[in-house]
Amino acid sequence: MKKIQFIIIPTILSFGLIISSALISNALDKVNKNENRITVKGVAERRIKADKALINIVISKKSENLDELKKDISEREKLIINLIRNLKIGENEYSIGNLRIQPNYVDSSLNNTRQSSENSSLSAAIPGTSNKISDYNGVEVISIITKNIDKTEEFYRKLAELKLQRNNIEVNIPEYYITNLERYKKDLVVDASRNAEIRAIEMLKVNNNEIGGLKNMNQGQFELLEDTEDVKKINEDESNQIYKKLRLVVTATYLIKY
Repeated sequence: MKKIQFIIIPTILSFGLIISSALISNALDKVNKNENRITVKGVAERRIKADKALINIVISKKSENLDELKKDISEREKLIINLIRNLKIGENEYSIGNLRIQPNYVDSSLNNTRQSSENSSLSAAIPGTSNKISDYNGVEVISIITKNIDKTEEFYRKLAELKLQRNNIEVNIPEYYITNLERYKKDLVVDASRNAEIRAIEMLKVNNNEIGGLKNMNQGQFELLEDTEDVKKINEDESNQIYKKLRLVVTATYLIKY
């Protein structure tokens, strides 16, 4: 009986060691698989010139007389349109927005106080005195949308001089847009991918290893960033800069070849 026990116990121990070795071997294999890869980020940037510009010219007027307000804004509109035509800006490059009129009403508390001091019985007899219009605010916007980027700054300077001739005219700083971003995206993806591969190769050179192939790659969002090369506009917002920086970041994982 003792012999049987001596035989069984070593057998069980041996079997247990075999299983343990297998589990350890499997765990080490998983660790090696996880370590046999490298993840890097690839970056691509391109400086792009805007292909469309927007200049908004705002005419505003406040008046107690509605007809006078409309006449005043109409005169300023004619002055602006004449200058636009003199600048050789085509009719298809500008548009005149509708005149927006906002009535202002008499403050009910002030109105009632005034009326009560003059004639309290009359004030009580006339309900809804707060619906009385005190004056009007009028706003009209003329928008210039042009592809003539090189002359946009000149247009702006000339239009801004109108403020010296008439008040209530505001010329906004030009805004620049890139309308054909899609044509650049494919090249940026290629450049960012190459950059990621170069980074992986350089990092593995330290241990005399090589990349064994691409495992996966994730593409980030395209970003429009401020241009830092044009010193004249370096402190302006991205929307007011003629040149933009288009940027893309990709995350790539490569297998390591030992």
